[in-house]
Amino acid sequence: MAILRIIGVRHHSPACARLVRHVISQAKPWAVLNEGPSDMNARLDELRLPHTLPIALYSYCLPNLSSAAAATAAPAFAAPSDAVMHAHASWAPFCEYSPEWVALSDGHAAGAQVRFIDLPAWDPAFATVENRYSDHEQQVSQTLRDVALERGFDSTDSLWDHLFETNSSDNAKLETDLADYFDGFRGRVVHATDDDPMAHDRDPVREAYMGQWIAWAMQAAPADATVLVVCGGFHKPALHVIADRIDVAATAPFEPEVPTPPANLARVGSYLVPFSFHRLDSFTGYAAGMPSPGFYQALWQHGAQAGERMMFAAIARLRQRGQRVSTADAIAASQLAQGLSQLRSHTAPTRTDILDGLAGALIKEALRAPPPWSGRGVMSGNTDPYLIEIIHAFTGEARGTLAAGTPRPPLVDDIEQTCRNVGLAWTDKPTTVTVDIYDPTAVQQRQTLYRLLWLEIPGVDLVTRADVRRGKTRSTETWRLVHTDATTATLIERAVYGATLYAAALARITEQMRGADGVATIVAHMERAVRAGYHRLVPSLCTAAEAAIVSEPLFSHTGTALMTLANLHATETALAGGIAPLIRTVMERALWLLEAIDGADAPFDQATVGGIAAIRASLEFELPDFATIAAMCEGVWQRRLVAPSAPPAVRGACLGALWTFQTGVAVGADYTTAARTALTGTPALVLGDFLGGLFALAREAFRDSDLVLVIDERLTALDDEEFLHALPPLRRAFTFFPPAERRALAKRLLNRHAPDQASQATDVLLGTVADPELVATAQRRERSWLAVAAQYHLLSTSEAVS
Repeated sequence: MAILRIIGVRHHSPACARLVRHVISQAKPWAVLNEGPSDMNARLDELRLPHTLPIALYSYCLPNLSSAAAATAAPAFAAPSDAVMHAHASWAPFCEYSPEWVALSDGHAAGAQVRFIDLPAWDPAFATVENRYSDHEQQVSQTLRDVALERGFDSTDSLWDHLFETNSSDNAKLETDLADYFDGFRGRVVHATDDDPMAHDRDPVREAYMGQWIAWAMQAAPADATVLVVCGGFHKPALHVIADRIDVAATAPFEPEVPTPPANLARVGSYLVPFSFHRLDSFTGYAAGMPSPGFYQALWQHGAQAGERMMFAAIARLRQRGQRVSTADAIAASQLAQGLSQLRSHTAPTRTDILDGLAGALIKEALRAPPPWSGRGVMSGNTDPYLIEIIHAFTGEARGTLAAGTPRPPLVDDIEQTCRNVGLAWTDKPTTVTVDIYDPTAVQQRQTLYRLLWLEIPGVDLVTRADVRRGKTRSTETWRLVHTDATTATLIERAVYGATLYAAALARITEQMRGADGVATIVAHMERAVRAGYHRLVPSLCTAAEAAIVSEPLFSHTGTALMTLANLHATETALAGGIAPLIRTVMERALWLLEAIDGADAPFDQATVGGIAAIRASLEFELPDFATIAAMCEGVWQRRLVAPSAPPAVRGACLGALWTFQTGVAVGADYTTAARTALTGTPALVLGDFLGGLFALAREAFRDSDLVLVIDERLTALDDEEFLHALPPLRRAFTFFPPAERRALAKRLLNRHAPDQASQATDVLLGTVADPELVATAQRRERSWLAVAAQYHLLSTSEAVS
């Protein structure tokens, strides 16, 4: 009878990878059974091509909803039920020190029967799994975390390094220690039955399937041959239980069948994609293996010298970014790391020894957040900049590439051919593409660009939009194309949506349409569909939007929808009058909601003011039935301006809309007098809110008037207490003015109050506080820092936009 040997590993562990290599070289197994998707067994040759690691096996599945069916179902926009599946994707990454990769490569080199023995990625057991090689169980194990804390470690990662990565020279002891470790956090494992609570978990299902492969190998292997199983350590105890129950004599001499996709899946697929250490690092959000892949790559290649190499790699990175790290600092960091290593009984410095040494020697002030390596996950926004750079150095810069001839999904070839057909040069050198939206010969090129944009392909950016408002003449869009490192991987990953660009972009849009339940969202999907050339979706989307607008409760959403519709009507000639009735309906609902907004003391609300601004902006386009719509808007604005129950910001915004709207019924009307009257009659405590609404729509008109003197008179008449209460909203209101315009307004006031001292006061109050060159340097550095932070997703949405 064959000899079964199961090695439980931690994914992406150099120590485990070395153990697997040692066992294969010593035991010469007949079979190497590897945790991985069994539907790839017929394509293992693809993994043996001369790729540059890291790479990943990308798998996807798409629900059985054809594009036509999705489009037909779109008008209902019902929230998907639990039974409805959306496109799902998962990754199984490999780097040089991944035990699974070593099992594949060394097992093949040794002449073993190499097989993946896990369920395919589209199986329901993986419905919520994004990373097949995740160590989720270790991170959520409270028992394991308690053990780490009891032994003086901040995290289970530090505990793992202490136990295994620096003390792995004795392979026999390592294998025994690993087995004890994984038994400890998995706990008691029994065969799953209907009465067992584990039966409803995905792991027993996967382990039962792996057991079928073990049974086949044990039956097929010659007597006394070794069958080696390499699996996640969490599965090892369960597989031993299953293996003990295998009746080898009763096992059929055939490989287990690879499951076939169920009928509710329209498409499944698996392809190799380039990967990177940045994507592999847990500090950027990846949930598998250990953080700082660059460090563990050095540990795999250089053993005990890894710590010293990574320390000086971090110091070099800091110096490259202009941070002063003296030789004395470097020596201090090295000595501190060595001391910590000895204190912690390590034969060589671990990752945390080096990181603690660098932090202790280089950080001179108190930290605003714990060191990132004291936990797991994305770095805090308060992480010290020094530590951010050090962590990036430990991440490493490795990027994988696929060998020539690696199969790829038809979507990639179709996109490349489509780009050539429409005259788009997509290379590694940035290319600017200018498209005239009214040029009939550029329609296909423009639709291709939008389809790539909606698929969120890196290297496809819309730089400037066309501007066809009244008085504007730019009918061109400017695009930027560049084929980046991430482009190929993303193109392969988007194969989940279809085999052609046309089908993939349509599937992506229709998937996002499901569950849309507000007029702004529905209209946004309409814009995506129209820009990409899917005009056949417009009638059903119009029907859905008309049904949603009847009960739309938020005025701001109607304004957003109206602005989008007005732009579509002006720029998409193929729509003709198809959305004209919807524009009229949305406008009527928006004005009705605006009439109902009350609250004489209500504070400034940006969304409401933005809605009024959107209505005003929509009138700059050639709307259908323009004269009637313009008269409706002016009537509502005039009533709201004088309504005592209207919020001050609404009154101010309506005044701003009237003041700047010169193409409607009241052509040439001068609202300066109305503005003067409103400013004089508005209570001081809400004057700032009123001005906020006014400035949001009529900043330039106010700037060119003498109304700042009216405000000055109002404020001068206030006592100190009243002024202090009125000041915060006033400060917010004047932020609508850029610095140069605020400076000009301040000069006018200085000339009024102290004409004899205006020049000196201007220098004191308005002069620059630093050397201009110093300010410019600081701004350049800030932009550089923000660019790096955005690259690693360390900014909030508002910060990234600003």
